[in-house]
Formats: sequence, structure tokens, C-alpha cells
Amino acid sequence: EVGVPFSIAMVLTIPAKATAWNKESLRKYIENGPKVYPGANYIIRQDGKRKTITKETKEEILAEFEVGYTVERHLIDGDVALFNRQPSLHRMSMMCHKVKVLPGRTFRLNPAVCNPYNADFDFHYFKTSLSSAS
Repeated sequence: EVGVPFSIAMVLTIPAKATAWNKESLRKYIENGPKVYPGANYIIRQDGKRKTITKETKEEILAEFEVGYTVERHLIDGDVALFNRQPSLHRMSMMCHKVKVLPGRTFRLNPAVCNPYNADFDFHYFKTSLSSAS
């Protein structure tokens, strides 16, 4: 899993095609809109026209929403995402993770996957800053 901040999860979207089975759950995302998590930022009509969901357009979009529309919804727990650390020097530095939306402002990853990303933690800095603060 990779921990994704709420602020990022509300900007990145996943396209979800409306079917008879998921229409009501997608309708709830549209009702929440772009400012409430979990919500949606856009809808794409069957003719390809993309509409932004705002307070002003929400009621109109809900009235016309039907099977076949695509809803650009926020990232939620369990979505799959590619995670990368720049610069990508080898294939292993791009990996697929399940998303876990968490509070805060940083991405979090399991220490077990630090090696392929060449991610390290400077514990010496933490030790010296902690000892000098005491």
C-alpha cells in the first residue's frame, strides 16, 4: 500500500463508467462534489462533453446523469496506482500499489519497498537533532 494525502486524493481522479449496478454510488460522489471527500470532480457525457461539478452545476448534472456517463471520482482506499520516485533509473522504481488515503501532507510507503525506490532515511540527522533538542 501507499499512503496518499487527502489533498492529493481529491485532485487525482479515477474514471468510473456508470452502469445499472453502480449508478447510485456514483450519484453519491456527484452529490458530494469536488470539495467533500469522497466525491467527484467531473462527469463525461456519452457524447464526450466533459462537465465540471460545482455548486451551480450539481443539480443540473444530477438530473441528466444516466447509465453510460463516466464519473471522474476521487481516489479511495483500495484503488490501484503507479508510484514512482524520480529519476527512474530502472524498472523497479515504478511499482503498483493499493491506495490508502490518510491525513497529513506526505506520501507514505512501507519500509519493505524502500530498496527499489532507493529511498533511505537519514537516522543520523534525527539522532543529532533529538539529542541537541534535549
